[in-house]
Order: sequence, then structure tokens, then C-alpha cells
Amino acid sequence: MTDPAHQLDDITAMIAEALDAVYEGENIDLTEIQGLVQEVCEAIQQNPPADSGPVHDKIISMIANLNLLAEELKEQQKRSGAEVIRHAARKSYTRNQDDT
Repeated sequence: MTDPAHQLDDITAMIAEALDAVYEGENIDLTEIQGLVQEVCEAIQQNPPADSGPVHDKIISMIANLNLLAEELKEQQKRSGAEVIRHAARKSYTRNQDDT
């Protein structure tokens, strides 16, 4: 089994990559990250590390990065929704212009 601290580093790196993708306007799939987070949390519950300080700090960092990713995804969704509305409005306007 992989060391939880190492797993948390890997997950944090994956979150950073996902965040970069969101900044680029790409859609992302969080299924793998979700599964890994669940896996590491279960591993920590079943076999807590002797020195929990470093793992605790990594968990706090991971949570902060997940919260940042969640906020960016909300912003991406808002931008996408606004773009859909603008597109529909332009299409409607163009259709109305064609009718006259």
C-alpha cells in the first residue's frame, strides 16, 4: 500500500492539473480524484500514521485546493451559462431580423 502522505501529494498534483485545465476553459472529469480521495481517507482511517502532523497538513492543503477548484468550476459554469444565453439571444435576434 502506498504511503498516505505520498498519495496526498499525488492527489494534490492532480487537483493542480485539473485547476490548470479549468483555467484553460476545459471540461474536467473528477472521477479519478474522487476515488483516490476516498481511498486515501479510508486508508488513513484503517491505519492512522504514527506521526499525523505531516499527513494532517497535506489533508488541509488538499482540502484548500479542492475548495479552490470548486470555486473555479462554479465560475466556469457561470461563464458557460452566460455564453449559452448570449448565443441564444444572438440566434433569436438573427432569426427575428430574417423575418422582417
